[in-house]
Amino acid sequence: MNAAAWILLLRIFAIGPNPFLVLLLACASLQPLYVSAVLVDAWFFPAVVLLISAGRLPPVFVGALAGLLLSSHGSGHVMACVFAILAAGLCRSHRLVLAALVAAIVVFGFNLFLDSAYATNPPRLAKTFPAARAFCVQLELMSREAERSGEPMMAQAAGILRELEKDPALSARRGLFWDIWKQTEGRFDLAKFEQEHAGSIIRDAFVYRPFGLLLSVGTDYASFYGPDNWLDFQPVLCEPFPSGFDASLQAEGFFMAPAVRHVATALRDACYLTFLVSLWFGWGAAPASLRKVIAGALRLLIANDAMFAILSGPPDRYHHRALPLLAAAALLLLSQRRAVKPPPRRVA
Repeated sequence: MNAAAWILLLRIFAIGPNPFLVLLLACASLQPLYVSAVLVDAWFFPAVVLLISAGRLPPVFVGALAGLLLSSHGSGHVMACVFAILAAGLCRSHRLVLAALVAAIVVFGFNLFLDSAYATNPPRLAKTFPAARAFCVQLELMSREAERSGEPMMAQAAGILRELEKDPALSARRGLFWDIWKQTEGRFDLAKFEQEHAGSIIRDAFVYRPFGLLLSVGTDYASFYGPDNWLDFQPVLCEPFPSGFDASLQAEGFFMAPAVRHVATALRDACYLTFLVSLWFGWGAAPASLRKVIAGALRLLIANDAMFAILSGPPDRYHHRALPLLAAAALLLLSQRRAVKPPPRRVA
């Protein structure tokens, strides 16, 4: 899927094939790492390329395909709408806007179909994620909700949360509701928490020490670009998978090894550096239309990181899924610079 996205990108912008450069940029954006693991974040880049291709391909068709890819993650409809806003504001292209709106509709409709056709366990947790993002920073929010509701399970969950936060390895996590659910062996009902408690915790977070919460959002946003990476290739997953997963590198814990994290950090920094160098040397040679595409990719990356800093915080995979946008922007700028021929020398 990602290889097809790179090929489509080359065709859209009429870039001559340069497999070695594309391979280096793909590696720097950590794509080989993410397509090797059980994570749907690797589908974000192909979805964005499909939406960009609406300038030349049928917008309804590519929008529907992009919607299917984006529907794999709960943020899909939000990012499709963000793309539509950027396309309208920067490119003023009704074809791109139409493709993005079609993608948002497909995401919404496909998720409704899955929810009605299949019993989801655990359910969709649209409010639980931001609620957990709040109570993992301010533990008192869970205790306050337990006192308000008077439910013994909520009081037990608050106690488990306090114990989990004592572990330095978990102190930066913002999704500890999964750990509570596992420790209680499912007695901590996520569906009930989503319906009866998550909204109350979110509202309480805006009243109870909101500046501390805002500070943590800013800190989490900056952590995406920090000197280290926090990967999230969990060896034990809640969902059932084929037996082959048990023999995979992810199940063996290979992707969580410190050496892999350090290599990923070095590659990510190389991606940053390559983009900045290409921006410095290639921006002047880029036409206005390409500059709009580059600006849109940067704003989409910023919007992606801001959304997850607000809703989820770390781990860094939420930021890594947008790194291929930087790699693609670097490819476009470098290719544009190579395509510019020097003016002919005047003969006396």
